[in-house]
Amino acid sequence: MSADGHALLWPGRVLTAEDLRRNLNGHASVALGSGAIVTPAAREHLLERGIRLSSPVDAARAGYARDREYPFVAAAIASLAREGLLLAELSGYSVGDVAGWSKSLATDVARGDCRSLAVFCTDPGLTCCVANKVAGLRAVAVTTIAQMTRAANSLSANFVAVEMPGRTYFEVLQVLRMIAQTKTCPTDVASTLQELDGHAHS
Repeated sequence: MSADGHALLWPGRVLTAEDLRRNLNGHASVALGSGAIVTPAAREHLLERGIRLSSPVDAARAGYARDREYPFVAAAIASLAREGLLLAELSGYSVGDVAGWSKSLATDVARGDCRSLAVFCTDPGLTCCVANKVAGLRAVAVTTIAQMTRAANSLSANFVAVEMPGRTYFEVLQVLRMIAQTKTCPTDVASTLQELDGHAHS
């Protein structure tokens, strides 16, 4: 058991309510290891105390990023966590440096820090323009569920920039669900992209 700032790092495969009673000591969040299971009683314990549940980024998990706090995004992430779907948060946003932030996020995905990413931001066009300069990225800007569905089906987009504010809670929730189910790039699309940029897409 170790603490990282205000987060309690839990290395075990299972987290129970009893584990929390014994080990929480003013922590604002609990970070789980990859594949860890949280019992229903432990989830209830965390919810009652307003303690966030998070997980480290790993190659098998989708992620999300935001350029500011959006209540619907926070609510959707919490709802998915209660269902057991944990998305890793990538940060590093600096006001006025959208291009630098976008490059950093795209590089994280290309490096395999997470396999797909939903970015909630005010300038999705610039975010995607920069991201698509990074080899292996298939970035798409979306504002509707229909656009997200097309991006998922025709391209298996691994980087989706969602224009905010203006999205409903349901839209945010659906985008996050879909980004967590990103599959490999269709063969014909991957072949064309490889011809254009010289790098294989997966």
